Amino acid sequence: MIYLQETQDRGGFVERVLRLELEKDIEKFNRVLIKPNIVSYEPYPTTTHPAVLEACLKYFSERVLEIVVTDGPAVDAGNSKWIIENHPLKEVCDKFEVPLIDLLGGKMVKRKAVEIELELSEIPFEFDFILSLPVLKTHSICSLSGALKNQFGFLSTRERIELHLFKNIHRAIAELNLIVKPDLYIVDAIETLTGAQEVRHRGRKAELGYMLAGRDPVSLDIAGLKTLQRVEPKLAGKAPEDILHLRYAIELGVGIP
Repeated sequence: MIYLQETQDRGGFVERVLRLELEKDIEKFNRVLIKPNIVSYEPYPTTTHPAVLEACLKYFSERVLEIVVTDGPAVDAGNSKWIIENHPLKEVCDKFEVPLIDLLGGKMVKRKAVEIELELSEIPFEFDFILSLPVLKTHSICSLSGALKNQFGFLSTRERIELHLFKNIHRAIAELNLIVKPDLYIVDAIETLTGAQEVRHRGRKAELGYMLAGRDPVSLDIAGLKTLQRVEPKLAGKAPEDILHLRYAIELGVGIP
């Protein structure tokens, strides 16, 4: 099951989803990791909207012992430490006295799901619950950036470079979602970017007006594809299997199409 609502109320949507999905089991989660989409220094819709993160932190800060917000910006975006320390989401984290951590500055480990060994942060393996907060966007390489693609931020700088140059990046994204499995996704599609995933790469803002959520990244990305097709001409007529990382994810059983 996924949640799909036409709305401009990010905070209200987030609160309702978290209550519906977590209220019965919240006592099981002592350590919560929140993974926003901090691609670069650019604000929303390149990166997660502050209102989405604030609603999440408000909910969890009243219920769990430890919360960490963390991501690793794109390799070509500049100094990752500077981006994290000066990002608009840092103000939200400071308000709730929650650390915003640069994943790229920490220890990395290697994991293999099926065929491809990937180097990624050790941080996600230390938490009871992972919440992923992607923004639904067009992507210049992967066609679609959504629930599945958001895990790319866990990868090391070296791994990202190798994936862009030598490895099958689409297969790697699918396998990465077998290694790191967020427990819940809240996808912001109120605004989006067409053409590319960042304004600096010639992404253009467009209105969609939806919020999505659920536990299955494949189902969410298929719903996201159908939603994004309304404003992105180059995705017109595309089936889920035409988006390569989504096709691999379906084949590997990451989710249910």
